[in-house]
Amino acid sequence: MTPAFADQEPPLPTSSATKTILTAAHWGPMLVETDGENVLSSRGALATPFANSLQTAVRDQVHSKTRVRYPMVRKGFLASPDKPQGVRGQDEFVRVSWEQALDLIDAQHRRIRDSYGPASIFAGSYGWRSNGVLHKAATLLQRYMSPAGGYTGHLGDYSTGAAQAIMPYVVGGNEVYQQQTSWPLVLEHSEVVVLWSANPLNTLKIAWNASDEQGIPWFDRLRQSGKRLICIDPMRSETVDFFGDSMEWIAPHMGTDVALMLGIAHTLVENDWQDDAFLTRCTSGYDIFARYLTGESDGVAKTADWAAAICGVKADKIRELAQLFHENTTMLMAGWGMQRQQYGEQKHWMLVTLAAMLGQIGTPVADLVFPTILPTAATRPARGCWARCRGVAGGVDAVEKIPVARIVEALENPGAEYQHNGMARRFPDIRFIWWAGGANFTHHQDTNRLIQAWQKPELIVISECFWTAAARHADIVLPATTSFERNDLTMTGDYSNQHLVPMKQVVAPRDEARDDFAVFADLSERWEAGGRERFTEGKSDLQWLETFIRWPPGAAPSSR
Repeated sequence: MTPAFADQEPPLPTSSATKTILTAAHWGPMLVETDGENVLSSRGALATPFANSLQTAVRDQVHSKTRVRYPMVRKGFLASPDKPQGVRGQDEFVRVSWEQALDLIDAQHRRIRDSYGPASIFAGSYGWRSNGVLHKAATLLQRYMSPAGGYTGHLGDYSTGAAQAIMPYVVGGNEVYQQQTSWPLVLEHSEVVVLWSANPLNTLKIAWNASDEQGIPWFDRLRQSGKRLICIDPMRSETVDFFGDSMEWIAPHMGTDVALMLGIAHTLVENDWQDDAFLTRCTSGYDIFARYLTGESDGVAKTADWAAAICGVKADKIRELAQLFHENTTMLMAGWGMQRQQYGEQKHWMLVTLAAMLGQIGTPVADLVFPTILPTAATRPARGCWARCRGVAGGVDAVEKIPVARIVEALENPGAEYQHNGMARRFPDIRFIWWAGGANFTHHQDTNRLIQAWQKPELIVISECFWTAAARHADIVLPATTSFERNDLTMTGDYSNQHLVPMKQVVAPRDEARDDFAVFADLSERWEAGGRERFTEGKSDLQWLETFIRWPPGAAPSSR
């Protein structure tokens, strides 16, 4: 165990019947106490003064009463798979064997693929899934689907769907998933730090890989720095409570962030505070925006008073913010929440415009960043095992892709034309959905509409650990192991890559839960003779993990 994982408090109680195992999840490395059969307790493994309550929940997850215990098939579907009866979400489920479930999936998969083609099968399967490098459910699903002839995948995500589409045109990269300004630079040079629609005290508890748990300590230093700290958010968040009197909370009306930014921008122009040299040297199109801002192009000047009537923030406060940003080195930190709506791309686009007017983008004294999970960004991303988990085991990849947040529209309007990212596209005719490692019912923006559209496909399969809403609206539900019932690897810090962490198996799988790796290997063999060998490349899960660690530099195995 490296010093980073040294105990900072008394060790867990142990006996000859208990042991403590190092593992990890999205919320960081953990030490889990087990008696060999059950999880007894869990806590964080990294040395940090800030406890993460999520790290105590392993027992609740593994032993949850909501676990999917056995393969289950909807009663109306089991009775007549080709012409199922009943309503998804209302029908009973019947327990079947794994053999029955996989045979049923294989038969229906063949029928639908032969009848409608690969684009009729949606295997985009967006979701947070396991954070390990091997047991990534969606990747394993697509590894199975690719040699069969391909599938429809997804574009974008629910988290940053608008921002990641517009930002490449504005700053040259998607920015939301790129390395951000490092914390030492923020603390050393920024005089004003603004959190705009960001709640990092919540989002820093997790990471796409595993949290390196360094974000909140940096925020604690920021809290004690004496800098001017502002949170702009309609809701009073955990972050505001954490900072207390050291942070000013400004609450605009929901969805009016652009109006507030425009009011600040107009005040800059009104006082000739914009950085014309920076705008001329580093931007294009400002002259067009300036005509809109001043009302020259539409007759409406976007003054502080105009903005106040829309956003609910007093005009004097808007003017004060403009002067504050102008007179100080200002760091603008924007979260993702404000772009999760119609015309959401305008929020991040306007914030870049405001930062450009201040003229501090790219300087060590101030900048703008767009993280919601703020990792330690000063460290160059390690190549490690991440660089080696790519490729497809033969066959083809996605033959079609749809924006993940438009899955309902695709089901409602097969073949219809739509616009995405400046291109005209057509929705495929989706007949079979397999969602593995994700909970789209909790992501999607209109659940009632989703429920109606969800009735249209001929087959829906869900691979899940728990009886989520998506599982309850499926035809076939396959019980999956949790991350604590199998072996894997992960890294801490989405960009810092501080540690390579073994995600050691803590307990045996509950009831009849199986690893997705084994399930898709079985299905691959059903699909074609030799399919198992093709899927696994002759390696067990542990052999794959060893491959990720030991693969020669510059080479790459074909799992991703």
